[in-house]
Amino acid sequence: MGVACTGCLPAYAAQPLGDVSVEGNSAAIQNIGRAMQSPDARPANALTCNTMQSQPMIVLPDMGDPGGDALSRIDERKYGELIMRQIRPDADYSNDLPIYDYLNQMERRLLQAAKKLQLGGANEQGSGAYNFEVFAVRDSSINAFALLGGFIGFHTGLIVSAESDSEVASVMGHETGHVLQRHLARQMDRQTTNTMIAIAGMVLGALAMSRNPQAAAGLMQGGQAAAINNQLSYSRDAEREADRIGFQILDASGYDVNGAPGFFQRLQKITGIMDNGVPTYVRTHPLTTNRIADIQDRARTVPSRNVSTAIEFYFIKARARMEQAGSSSGLYDLKNTFDGLSKQSQIGKQMEGFYGLALIAQRQGKWDQAETDLQQARNLAQKASVPGSPIQRQSLSLEITVSELALAKGRNEEALQIAQNALRTYPQSYAAGAAMINAELKMGRTNDAIAWLKARTRSQPNEILWWSLLSNAYDQAKNVPMRHYALGEKYALEGAWPSAIEQLKIARSVGGADFYQSSSIDARLREMQRQYNEELKEKKQLPS
Repeated sequence: MGVACTGCLPAYAAQPLGDVSVEGNSAAIQNIGRAMQSPDARPANALTCNTMQSQPMIVLPDMGDPGGDALSRIDERKYGELIMRQIRPDADYSNDLPIYDYLNQMERRLLQAAKKLQLGGANEQGSGAYNFEVFAVRDSSINAFALLGGFIGFHTGLIVSAESDSEVASVMGHETGHVLQRHLARQMDRQTTNTMIAIAGMVLGALAMSRNPQAAAGLMQGGQAAAINNQLSYSRDAEREADRIGFQILDASGYDVNGAPGFFQRLQKITGIMDNGVPTYVRTHPLTTNRIADIQDRARTVPSRNVSTAIEFYFIKARARMEQAGSSSGLYDLKNTFDGLSKQSQIGKQMEGFYGLALIAQRQGKWDQAETDLQQARNLAQKASVPGSPIQRQSLSLEITVSELALAKGRNEEALQIAQNALRTYPQSYAAGAAMINAELKMGRTNDAIAWLKARTRSQPNEILWWSLLSNAYDQAKNVPMRHYALGEKYALEGAWPSAIEQLKIARSVGGADFYQSSSIDARLREMQRQYNEELKEKKQLPS
């Protein structure tokens, strides 16, 4: 499923400032999913990331634009950024960092395979290159979607319903195919883009009123809902094309090619794809018996191989369940679910159960119980990882939780060491970086935290997480102007221009910054004001 956006502008390059710098487009690590699904498909209680095979390689070309007015790749990224900046503040965007790490590690693996296959768009360079970003949405419905510019969203319900990481990867490969073949861009020209922006705005407005079902129903009734359905669903031809590309990527990356047919067969068992209880994923990705048969036929062409499911998958499922649990009553029901899983015969389900029980105890502040349950999960992980086992041992989630519990119990040095080891093993991990910074700040190693975060904001200037942590670190160091500066950059990435501008005005007025920092703050303030004015002009051009 894909969509354009409403009422915002792309981020602009920022100039170096003192001991930190900002540049590039804002692509912070956050939300959308169910915002763009058809409203009648949403659950009533819903609230608002290896080796090449020897088989013949079919290289699918980039089919190009439908005409001179089609969106360029740069336009795609711009509108994708617009959407993300509207969706990030939504309460149901998942901020669970291990889930984000898991999804994006998987996407990197798939994209590397796509590049080796030389699929159209995968090896694009420069400003037209896709900077893929995968994120999760707290929603129990089964859905995933691709947006303009390489943003891909997964509902937690899809992760929970999957039985292997290959099933998750099969869906991600399919969505990657939509992006690489520019399916959404090819059905939109510049005129229809504004129409899509208006539709997206209406959907977001309805989501904002999701806690008032009667008001939401009033917004979404009649032809409006039908129009959204028509705009956000892919054609069957596009689905078949994404199936072919997704299959190639899945096979070349070493996942089990039976993941896709397994996933679709599960959808059939859950509700039956041809009746009125159609899952959201099927509504926005037209699924026919012919498509399922085609996918199964492709899977039969690949020699049978034993593909392991990573231990991390089972822990991520537990975290996904936690994300969509919601209230304390939901947590009570979830505890019963995890307790039941811990008693299953399958070791993967046992790991999910005990790890989930540890997460619940952790949230409730029951540190000793959390450590006991977590040790059970670790013991099972070691047992599952004996030679010849089909399960891989590595788990970032496990190590992050161990570090968090050690920090909560005052074992700060231990927590820091675990986080640092995890970061060395997973250098691109957001969860490990955040765990390390939290430990350093609690231990009073403020200068170490600031130094690392300054380097990270230079290499990843568009990530809200690092600016937020840097603001906290400067606050702890009592560096008032730089605290407000970092907070201003965080607000700017969220599209909250008035708040960002206000923070920089405070940073300029409080004193304490050196001459170079003060001059840079002034320059950045002027740039933010310019960006804000351009956004206001853009909003006036949008259809009402």
